Amino acid sequence: MTEEAGYGKVGVLRRENAELTHVEFGTPMGELLRRYWQPVALSEELTDMPRAIRILGEDLVVFRDGNGRVGVLDQHCAHRGTSLEYGRIEPEGIRCCYHGWLYDVEGRCLQQPGEPPDGTSKDRVRQSWYPTREFGGLVFAYMGPIDLMPEFPAYDILSDEGLILTAYRNISRGAVAECNWLQIQENAMDPVHTAFLHSTISGAHFTDLFKALPQLDFEETPTGMTYIRTSTLPNGFTYRRVQEVFVPNARSVADPYLPGNKAQSEKSRLIGWWVPVDNTHTIGFHIEALRVVNGAPVPSVLAQAPEGRSSGTQAARRSYEDMQREPDDQEAQVSQRPIAVHDLEHLASTDRGVVMFRRLLKEAVAAVQKGDDPMGIVRDPGNRTVTVSAGNTLIAR
Repeated sequence: MTEEAGYGKVGVLRRENAELTHVEFGTPMGELLRRYWQPVALSEELTDMPRAIRILGEDLVVFRDGNGRVGVLDQHCAHRGTSLEYGRIEPEGIRCCYHGWLYDVEGRCLQQPGEPPDGTSKDRVRQSWYPTREFGGLVFAYMGPIDLMPEFPAYDILSDEGLILTAYRNISRGAVAECNWLQIQENAMDPVHTAFLHSTISGAHFTDLFKALPQLDFEETPTGMTYIRTSTLPNGFTYRRVQEVFVPNARSVADPYLPGNKAQSEKSRLIGWWVPVDNTHTIGFHIEALRVVNGAPVPSVLAQAPEGRSSGTQAARRSYEDMQREPDDQEAQVSQRPIAVHDLEHLASTDRGVVMFRRLLKEAVAAVQKGDDPMGIVRDPGNRTVTVSAGNTLIAR
């Protein structure tokens, strides 16, 4: 009986898997994440004022100068450390509020108005900066070694002409999720939880098709992996759902609202990212290609979700009791501790996707440590299209 008690098991926790969870500069996962383009802000958030952000444990400022160029700089002025979040945006860049030093979007010091006009001090100063791209309503930054900067990926489901793209923050785990990025990202390779958390434990959050327990398969791809979730419905239809993750922290989610009364097939229309703020905080972003009906775009249901809810069809939280009576992804994942402790888990057969994804991350980390490119890195501008496999298929009896 003593061996079954909790003494020494609950009170003393083992250390987390730092190789896969810690994201600061110089850590194995931090270096891997820095080899990929990361979304850092919505384009619409760049107004006439700079925006302070924290990404991968680094304090930064993102802004759009008066000529429309986007900059991501070290938040603290190279002069004496004043935060550039209080700076003034001008046509050529951002001016520090303290002594008026002006920096362009690539960190060049253009003016030091308090110094002699013929001085050369400004030519010896450069604010730390990161390359940026804008796509689909998101601002991306590349935070790795400049000489290893990859091509910006072009996901095929977001690249066709005539698509109407919308970008928004994924606040399903909170505006800033209070946990490590990995325990959220690996949820995308856990297809069984939809039959419980989103269907029977807390009621139907999405389509009723999720209620049927599925058969599972997992496949590696050139950029990550997929799950293939197959189930037979009470009406005799076969439901096949494919979901995909792209190493390290992007994923494609098929429409979770598919009706189950007619044969159909469609590809996913969404790419999402879980971006580490630091080791114990995460932010989410989505780019979605809107469905068009009778020539008009249909607003995204996912984009309308209240904070902490996975779907726009769900009611906002009113109390802690609401969270206990009807838990959602936020409760299930954030409550795994600020950083989930892998040594305390008891993984089972349905966790094959999580195990496989962690293995892919370890292999990618090892590639970087050997000086090789991790999976999914493209350097040929003519070969940067990423073919997405995620989607839904409903086959009649």
